[in-house]
Amino acid sequence: MESAMDRQPASNVTEGEAKDEDATRTARKPSMRATPKLEQELASKLRARADATPEFWSFSGRSRREAGHGIFAYPAMMVPQLQGALLEDVQAVDPAVSAVMDPFMGSGTVMLESVSRGLSFYGADINPLAVLLATVKSKVYDPKQLSIVRQRIASRVTEDSSDEIAVEFHNRDKWFRSDVALSLSKLKRAISAERRKVVRQAFWVAMAETIRLVSNSRTSTVKLHSYSADEIDARQIDTIGTFLRISAAQIEQLKDQADALSRGLSNNPDLKIVCSVGDARSAPSGKVRKTVDILMTSPPYGDNVTTVTYGQHSYLPLQWIDTADVPGMRPELLENTRSIDSISLGGKLKGALGWADELQGKSPAFTYCLEQLRSHPTNAQSRFVGFVRDLDDSLDAITAHLGSNAWMFWTLGERKISGISVPTVAIVRDLLASRGARHVETLERKIPGGSKRMAFRNASVETMNSESVLVMRAPCNDDPR
Repeated sequence: MESAMDRQPASNVTEGEAKDEDATRTARKPSMRATPKLEQELASKLRARADATPEFWSFSGRSRREAGHGIFAYPAMMVPQLQGALLEDVQAVDPAVSAVMDPFMGSGTVMLESVSRGLSFYGADINPLAVLLATVKSKVYDPKQLSIVRQRIASRVTEDSSDEIAVEFHNRDKWFRSDVALSLSKLKRAISAERRKVVRQAFWVAMAETIRLVSNSRTSTVKLHSYSADEIDARQIDTIGTFLRISAAQIEQLKDQADALSRGLSNNPDLKIVCSVGDARSAPSGKVRKTVDILMTSPPYGDNVTTVTYGQHSYLPLQWIDTADVPGMRPELLENTRSIDSISLGGKLKGALGWADELQGKSPAFTYCLEQLRSHPTNAQSRFVGFVRDLDDSLDAITAHLGSNAWMFWTLGERKISGISVPTVAIVRDLLASRGARHVETLERKIPGGSKRMAFRNASVETMNSESVLVMRAPCNDDPR
């Protein structure tokens, strides 16, 4: 018998393999649209928001992590209400839109906001933990069934008399006190005993958040940074109690999430969701028709090692979760704490400066910043050029998925390298314009309290205080758009 946890969009693909062919099957024939007029209408609507409510786009005091958005504290999460408002405005101006893509998906903020509005979603991320989170967020769960499973897991933990630690990895004892490791081992065995993968995945997320709180790594930074020995000994940690509290709160979130997803499905029974592990720089496989109407994303603000260490933040949870339940998980991604971050944008610096000339031909803003860095150490220049090179490479693969005149929303932050501000917004605008994209509007927003923390002890920047949303439109092609 089919349960509520099996009810999800037909053709929902969440197992970690890129499904470019699925995107081709969503092809439709949109009507002709007066391009300049629509762009003016959207820009006007976006400006009107701020005119009516100053600092509207900052969402100070109006950002909430609910309806599935709060099941795990993933670093530098996008503001759901911000992305939702953008989607509503573009839907009002262009009702023909039906599919959204996010190639830097993270934990699935754009996915939930898109699907709840009846829009199909195609997303990818290089971090397997992010894809696991988005996978769980894409499901319609039955909270009553989850509550039964939660009690079953608690019973298994109580009955588990084994003193065996379930995992072994480098520096395990540095990051987990022995009593904590034993409790986590009981949880791991209890969750693994569940028959259905979709259920296990939900509780792995609850365990991942538990690990974030009970490990010896400080929660004040997204980078692994241990408490002192005295602090570790003094901590009062109830691992099982923490898991039960988190899983109970998660079930409430997933209840609201089910309502939001069901609402989207009722508006669009043919809605599709694809969440896959993938590198944004990878070219699409096969012949891909350009059918995605909206690109809504937020790429890294620089190389992950010195900005937001998404992979390092995921390292400890991934050590405990059954590999088979994590989409696209590979052993080499856990070889060390930097493995995932090193394969992300800007993770490789060798030969980076050799790309400077080509990038200067595409972006005056890039040229300006590079000239400012000429008097600084070569490493600073390599970090800058390497990241922009990788971002530029990703644009070829990303734009290959976009339909004619597709809308683009880039949430971007500007970091510093050796004290020099990097004009990321201007660089991305230049790189997109070099591919024929048109600028529609740029929205500025303050981040309340500078809440987006960068890597610990990063001398160049500690918090992100502001962001911009760069709104662009893809070039017109031969499709009847």
